[in-house]
Amino acid sequence: MRLIYLPFLIIAIGFILIYSFLDWLIVIVLELPLSQDLVHLWLPMLLPWMPVFIWLNPRIKLLILKDKRGNLPFFYRFAAVFAIAVPTIIAQDYIVIATGKLTQLQSINEINNTALSKYYKLKTHFVDKRHVAVYHRAEASGRYNETLIFHIDVACPLLDRPDSSIQSNITPKAWVCYDFSKSISNRVSDDQKQAEFKSFDPLVNDEFKEKDFDKFVYLDRIGMTDRTKAYQKAITQQIPDIKKPIILEGVDTAFETRSGDKLIWIFGSFGIGAAVWFLMVIIPKISTAELKKLNEKSSSANLKVFKRALSIDNLKKSNMLITIIIIGLNLLIFVIMVFAGLGVVSFGAQDLLAWGADFRPKVIEGQWWRLLTSVFLHGGLMHVLMNMYGLFFVAIFLEPMLERVKYAAAYLICGLAASLVSIWWHPASVGVGASGAIFGLYGVLTALIIANKVNVKERKGMLLVSLPFIIINLLIGLSGGIDNSAHIGGLVCGLIIGFLYAGFANLPEEKKKNPAKTPSTSVG
Repeated sequence: MRLIYLPFLIIAIGFILIYSFLDWLIVIVLELPLSQDLVHLWLPMLLPWMPVFIWLNPRIKLLILKDKRGNLPFFYRFAAVFAIAVPTIIAQDYIVIATGKLTQLQSINEINNTALSKYYKLKTHFVDKRHVAVYHRAEASGRYNETLIFHIDVACPLLDRPDSSIQSNITPKAWVCYDFSKSISNRVSDDQKQAEFKSFDPLVNDEFKEKDFDKFVYLDRIGMTDRTKAYQKAITQQIPDIKKPIILEGVDTAFETRSGDKLIWIFGSFGIGAAVWFLMVIIPKISTAELKKLNEKSSSANLKVFKRALSIDNLKKSNMLITIIIIGLNLLIFVIMVFAGLGVVSFGAQDLLAWGADFRPKVIEGQWWRLLTSVFLHGGLMHVLMNMYGLFFVAIFLEPMLERVKYAAAYLICGLAASLVSIWWHPASVGVGASGAIFGLYGVLTALIIANKVNVKERKGMLLVSLPFIIINLLIGLSGGIDNSAHIGGLVCGLIIGFLYAGFANLPEEKKKNPAKTPSTSVG
């Protein structure tokens, strides 16, 4: 209880509280335009691995866990992360709903006279369907991107009364928006997809005419989602000069029921996870040998390899020159696209295609350069930052181990391999990002570790970086919307290159101490 379970409770409660506070401060109070899916789902799933590995993992080792394959320690870590992630995800949705203020307005014309709220009630209102703004989009979904979803997103001006009209010099105060969607198989031919989309358009037109947009109990100013971005594009296509349009969606249920049972499920899910983990901890016996090794500094021992890798001497020797160049190129291209007016948080598929994204029909036509240029393009701010974060943490180990030419060659070859696998698996998807090449570098590092080509003392820290990155990102990719085929293609290519380097290339051997206490030397 004292050595293992209590630290788990402290880590879990601390993470949920700190993350929820930062979400409230950054997204709700400061209103930074961060992706809601990223903040409410992916980060709560990824970030708990850090405190679990740093602080809880040394204590999990105290348990005598035996099975035939040796998977129990990882299962314990995974269970701890899952027990932290689930209540954190539920808590983020609840915070947005619970802290959202309901503002009563006589009409929409008063919306600029008060601070923006999450929810609105209007005494008089009229949704103008005559001047609707429309945006068409399609996205792949499903575990293997086997589903193609057509979206027609509409934004209608919200006016104070039916006799109001939009003149050329008048901008609506707000917009009531709705998303029409239809799903088909992503495996059908392009002609079938076009036929399905053409048939979808008149169906939406009929549904739009019949739908009563004025029938709502209150209005929800939604966060930054894919729907929000589509609504914004629809509005800016109709009114190019508009800045930060107020986007609302109608809700036809009572305002008091908006949170449902989310608060109960925050405590319920945490209680269930904590109870299960308690049983997992209390059943095995404690290893007295491991208990003797545990001390106050054990939790920070795994960080020593990072401190050495990030030392000033290491940076002065330019051991990460190629990585700095790669990161600089990716960020430079992103900044140029931002100043070109393509956006910041995310870029549209057509814009990415125009800048060199990977797309099978274009590649088949002879534009083979897209296989490489797509590796240096990213879909938005968080996409490029997360990829550069992953690249940096593999580079601090891998680039100093390899010559610059070998390291650069591995990155580019893995990126090309990832692009090829992506267009082979996805016949009609636009692909961008350096993640395939980065997965390849993690594959190279993993192969060198397996081949015993790294320092034994640093092997543990390297595994703590590479394996969680590979496993977590592959699991995330199974949820759809992420090109797992490129990840797997880059990873397999990286493993092959790593084993080739280990077998045929001259790499630094492990450092060995001289019994006579002379300075250590490296050979090979």
